[in-house]
Amino acid sequence: MGRKLVPIFVWSAAAVLIALGLMTVWLPIPTGVPLIAGGAFLILGTSRQAVRWLRARRRRNLDLNRLISGLEDRAPTPVAEVLRRSRPRLSSPDTSRSPRPGGATGELSLGERPKSP
Repeated sequence: MGRKLVPIFVWSAAAVLIALGLMTVWLPIPTGVPLIAGGAFLILGTSRQAVRWLRARRRRNLDLNRLISGLEDRAPTPVAEVLRRSRPRLSSPDTSRSPRPGGATGELSLGERPKSP
C-alpha cells in the first residue's frame, strides 16, 4: 500500500509546484520558473511516459535538445541523471536497403570509421 502512495504524493507535490509557479511567474521576484522546473523534474523522475514525451520533443527540436544538454552538464547530479534519461537515442542505420555503410546518405553510424580508398 505504501509503494502506491509514493507516486500519488510525488505527482501531487509536482502539481502544487507547477500551480504555484504559474501563479508567481508574473511577479518581479524570479520564483515561477524554478517552481515549474522543480515540478517538471518530479514528474520526469517518476514517469516513463513523461520521459518518452520529452525524448520525442528533444529529437524533433534541436534547439531544445542543445538547451537541455547544456543543463545536463551544469546541473547537480540527481537533476542531470533525470535529464540524461530523456536524451534522444541514436538510431542505427538500416543497411538492408543500401549496400553502403550508413545508408544512401553516406553518413557513418557511431563507432564506424571511414574506409580509405
